[in-house]
Amino acid sequence: MEINDIKYLLTVVNNDFNLTQSAKVLHVSQPAISKAIKDVEFKRGTKIFNRKKGRLIGLTRYGRTLIEEAKKVYSQYSLMITKLNELSEGINGTVRIGIAPVIISTVFNDALIAFINENPGIQLKLVERGAYELQRMLNLGDIDLAVIVSPATVEGIYEDLIYENTVRVWFNKDHRFNDFEGPIPFTEVEQEKIVTLTDDFMVTFQLNKKLKGDRIKPDYFLQTSSWDLILNLVQRDPNLIGILATPIGKNYSDHQIMDREMTPSFPWRISLCHTMNSIGSSIVDYTKDWFLKYFSKYKKISINN
Repeated sequence: MEINDIKYLLTVVNNDFNLTQSAKVLHVSQPAISKAIKDVEFKRGTKIFNRKKGRLIGLTRYGRTLIEEAKKVYSQYSLMITKLNELSEGINGTVRIGIAPVIISTVFNDALIAFINENPGIQLKLVERGAYELQRMLNLGDIDLAVIVSPATVEGIYEDLIYENTVRVWFNKDHRFNDFEGPIPFTEVEQEKIVTLTDDFMVTFQLNKKLKGDRIKPDYFLQTSSWDLILNLVQRDPNLIGILATPIGKNYSDHQIMDREMTPSFPWRISLCHTMNSIGSSIVDYTKDWFLKYFSKYKKISINN
């Protein structure tokens, strides 16, 4: 039995046999947990859980013994990982981490500097791609970790939220939105000529879903992979608006450009992603935990920062 099988079984027991809650804790789908349980029972040749009308209601006699032993094994495994992490100064090697380009310059630059300074024995090999390509590479094992705009859209990828902010609308000070009070409704946004990122960016994918309205496609004046071009165009033409995540726009300082929240709120969440296979390495597991700890202070960051 593999350590991931043990983790699944213990999580189900710890959540009162509720597969829905267990799936949320493990960041997997409920069918994935059901399949994992059936696979373990098939391999062991016996039932681990009692069932009633297809629902798990408790442990069999065999299951109770298995879970007691599994707790001991998982405890020893966790202790081993902790000790390895405590010896991080002695860890040497390379970790391949994929980061969406727009995230590096806005959210991740300080974290990278801090990690490299604190862990001279670990070489980070950066791969800059869009969210979809990074997920594909992560599943294929071409990279060890990925930092993307949530949510992940590929099965088998597990997310840890590390940063939260919002997407805002950006406009020239002479645009009509400057006369609005409070957040700008999406019903108003969809009436404008929009400059935003290309379709391979997660923000634009989410924007397309929000701006359905009565049109087949929003009125995009231009789509580009350059966030500074978006703001330059908004600066020069009061008839255009830009859609960008708050931290991206804050890199651009100009009194001609205003920004405002939209309603309903448009969240911008960044996740550190892995697969079960990628964190089998102690150096990758250490790197993941280091970044999670670093970003823990940003979990509830103010949208005004």
